[in-house]
Amino acid sequence: MTSRLARVSRSLALALVAGFGVRESRAHPTVDFDDLPLAPNSYFNGPAPNGQVVGGPYGPVTRGTFESRGVQFVNNYDQTFGSWSGFAYSNTTDTTTPGFTNQFSAFAGSGRGPGHDNYGVAFGYDDLTPNLIDPTPFDPTNVAHLERLPHFLLPDGANIAGMFVTNTTYAALSMLEGDGFAKKFGGATGNDPDWFKLSAFGTDASGHVLSTSVDFYLADFRFADNRLDYVVRDWTYMDLSALSGAKTLYFNVSSSDAGPYGLNTPGYFAVDDVRFAQAVPEPSGLALAAAGASTFGLPSLRKRARGRRAS
Repeated sequence: MTSRLARVSRSLALALVAGFGVRESRAHPTVDFDDLPLAPNSYFNGPAPNGQVVGGPYGPVTRGTFESRGVQFVNNYDQTFGSWSGFAYSNTTDTTTPGFTNQFSAFAGSGRGPGHDNYGVAFGYDDLTPNLIDPTPFDPTNVAHLERLPHFLLPDGANIAGMFVTNTTYAALSMLEGDGFAKKFGGATGNDPDWFKLSAFGTDASGHVLSTSVDFYLADFRFADNRLDYVVRDWTYMDLSALSGAKTLYFNVSSSDAGPYGLNTPGYFAVDDVRFAQAVPEPSGLALAAAGASTFGLPSLRKRARGRRAS
């Protein structure tokens, strides 16, 4: 009889722990990149120290990740040319120098918020329409296509909320002034309906592509009133809650300015303060579960004590 009560008490205690364990509160971590060591006015674009060498279109590529506040950002570094794609991080502040040599500066001029210097920079895209470089258009339902894009992985149990984005100086000045490859947005008259769009996609923990996506315009010149046309220059919130349930987030950029060789607008954006909700156990629930386990253990202990006195 005593052993049966002990078994019952243990079962009830486990049931209490399990029952209270499903009660959760939500922590809201913010990925600000400031936990990553970086000298002033510099950047990191790879290779990631944990990377593996894989084949690339022009030679070996080191593919790895760097981590900020529990989120893993994928970085690809071409060993032949020293080029990169995916994610890098930076604290450079140049908002006036045009061109490729200034590819790591956010057009906002710094990270988001006073004293927050670091931020992320993403480069990479898959063209929406066939061209001479890539005859296969981007298919957002194809995981192999998504894997070619800049992407990051959330910790287990996390749900994305959103992030702050802005243009890089390279992309912004290209759209505002034009360059050797890309047109000035709006054209000579200012009436061309140009746009530069950031799109987000997700896959769940099993690798299945989510049915929803999120679009954010980094520049939009489609308004009938040209005074409303804009190129994003400040840190602006991109709501990604529609992708809640995603384990991996993927990002593609596209533009009205595309030609026979694909995208003409520089395919970059900057990111800071990535926000997600992290499930954590409810402390009061755990305490009550422990108390319940102790209470249900008492009858068995009393029975055993009585049994010893009787013998």
